[in-house]
Amino acid sequence: MAAAAVARRVVLVLVLAAASLAAAPRGAAARSLGGREGPGEVDADAAVDLNATNFDAFLKASLEPWAVVEFFAHWCPACRNYKPHYEKVAKLFNGRDAAHPGLILMARVDCASKVNIDLCNRFSVDHYPFLLWGPPTKFASAKWDPKQENNENASKECFGS
Repeated sequence: MAAAAVARRVVLVLVLAAASLAAAPRGAAARSLGGREGPGEVDADAAVDLNATNFDAFLKASLEPWAVVEFFAHWCPACRNYKPHYEKVAKLFNGRDAAHPGLILMARVDCASKVNIDLCNRFSVDHYPFLLWGPPTKFASAKWDPKQENNENASKECFGS
């Protein structure tokens, strides 16, 4: 029961963070979230790019209690539209100026890359973008079963199938 309550809180924090960032004014508020202003100033991506060769090892070594993994395709229009929003939330948790470091690992996997096909199939990714969240070690330790009752890794469709 306690794990379910924590999981609900994590989802609530992510939803609230995404909503507040979408409505946030530019200028001082953007700087407080690690954003930069001015031409030519670009922050590096805050979400961690993972692939089939480093996915398990990176998640096993993660110190964060929770992870959100976005499975996407670089060619997907919905994924391209979603990327800046995911990055804003990732900067809250992963960025060098993170407001909440050490709580949630925000990562992503490009399923359009041939090296990641088996990894994306392992998590039954059938549309993009596809988000999963749960303890990082659960991603690395076993295959995800989307039909399993009370699964600790939960999925969330961002856009309709």
